Order: sequence, then structure tokens, then C-alpha cells
Amino acid sequence: MTSSGLHAHFLVGATASGKSSLAQYIAEQEGQLIVSADSMNLYKGMDIGTAKPSPADREKADYAGIDLVEPTEKYSVANYLDAVKPAFASGREIIVSGGTGLYVKCLTEGFNDVSPENPALRSELEVLDLKTLGERAQTDAFELYEQLTEDDRQNPRRLIRILEKQQGGLSSSPSSKWNSSLKPKIIGLYVERKVLHQRIEKRVEEMYAAGLLDEARELMKLDLSPTALQAIGYAEAFAVLKNEMTPAEARERTTIRTRQLAKRQMTWFRNQLNVEWIDTSDFKTLKNLAGAVSKVWKKQGATPLVFN
Repeated sequence: MTSSGLHAHFLVGATASGKSSLAQYIAEQEGQLIVSADSMNLYKGMDIGTAKPSPADREKADYAGIDLVEPTEKYSVANYLDAVKPAFASGREIIVSGGTGLYVKCLTEGFNDVSPENPALRSELEVLDLKTLGERAQTDAFELYEQLTEDDRQNPRRLIRILEKQQGGLSSSPSSKWNSSLKPKIIGLYVERKVLHQRIEKRVEEMYAAGLLDEARELMKLDLSPTALQAIGYAEAFAVLKNEMTPAEARERTTIRTRQLAKRQMTWFRNQLNVEWIDTSDFKTLKNLAGAVSKVWKKQGATPLVFN
């Protein structure tokens, strides 16, 4: 698949790694348009629990890829690509920032919405038990796995299908799936595990202090999509409002799920993308980190994009 002629700078990392704050800072200083690559930021009304850029931030920097759909609706990767394509064609310099690796992969390598069945892979997978299938799906296709309902996660056929789709449907170039050196290089933020866990715990506390339960109460009035119902932070908030959890239990469960997500994100980035990692502990200020990232971007040039 060939380049669309469009380009962007990419910034990835696990949840709570600081990529959103960094993108915001750089955009305020240099005037780029930020395209969110976060599969939860696209839902309207789900603001606090997704750590979506605040209204104040959006007054200081322009965003695309945010508030694209109601939380009652299902939304595909293809829908996302269609929604953000005009931003890339705007002539603005673009920063793509987010933790949804599948979105980044599709922007840089292409996406075929209908993937062929893979008989050899299916034969290999069909002999695995449900637990092993689930673990493999979380590692090899975790973005697709995250979109499954709890019932789907107990369905071996659904797990097998997303593994087939991950292998066969995300790129038209077979070599790019296996040789990371052939993939476009992008920048990622690395945060030491202990520090990242502390940030996650702090973020969860801040979300509850900011009114997550009130936001969840309004959302409960809607016929939410399966993805919105199971979203990290919201599922636990809903449980509190139904008297199925205490707030303390919900915060703890949200923290655990967020840590698990961060681990899967890092595994996916390392296995699926060609990331040049920048250790955030090497920089004492956001300004210094921003300078280092901008320097690498200018040296490498913007990454070509692919659109079907």
C-alpha cells in the first residue's frame, strides 16, 4: 500500500505516561493540530473517566478525533479513519497522540476492514483452551480484544476471529507485520513501572474528585454501547451507583484495570510498532522533554500516512 502523501508526527505511550500533556505543551508552543489516537476520547459525554483534554486545553490547542460519536453507538476503526482524514488534509502540521496502537498502526500501515480467514492459523488456534486463547488475544490483538463484550471474551470463535483479523487485516504489506525495521519509526514515552503505577493511582483519585460518579450517573440514563458499558473507570462507577461496589473498591478495581491496560499497551507497541523510546526520567521539566521530542521529530521528519 502506498502513502497518501499526508504526514504527521506521532507520540505514543501507555496510559498516564504524560503523552497528552506533552502534545498539548508542544502544540501551544508551535501551533500544531493534535489528532487524538485514543479509542475512548471519541465518545461524547465521557470526559472525566477518559482523561479527555479539558475545555481550557482545547481553547489553547486545536484537536481532532475527539467527541466523534454518542456513547450509545458502536464505532469502528474505519469510522475513526474517515473522521480524522480531513484533519490531515488541512495543511496543518499534525501531532498524533494516543495509546490506541491499532489507530496508529492503521494510520501508518493501512487498514483492510474485511480480512480473509486464515485456515492454517485457525487450525493452530482451535486446539487452544479458552484461557490460552484469551491470553493470546490480549497480547497479540489487545485493541480488538478491548472492544469485545464480556460474553464475546468467553466465546472461542470470537477470540479466534480477532486473532485472524489482527494478522490478516491491518496491513497490505506482509513483510511489515513481522519486520519492525520496515515499519515507520515513531516516538514513544517510557515511564518506569513504579512511577507509572503511582501516576495511575493519582489519576484515578483525581477522576473521582472531579465528579466521575456524577458523569456516570448521567450516562446510566442512556442505552450505552457495550464498549462504553465496559470502559475502564465507568464500569466501576456504574457498579458504585448500583450499590454493587463501594467507592474505595471501585477506585482500587479501576487502578488495577488501568495498570493491566498500560502493560498490554506497552507489549503491543513493542510487538507491533517501530518505536523509538524516550525515557521521561531523563528530563526534569516538561519544557526539556518537549525540546527533546521536537528535536527528534525534526531530525526524522514527519511520518507518511496511509489511507485506503
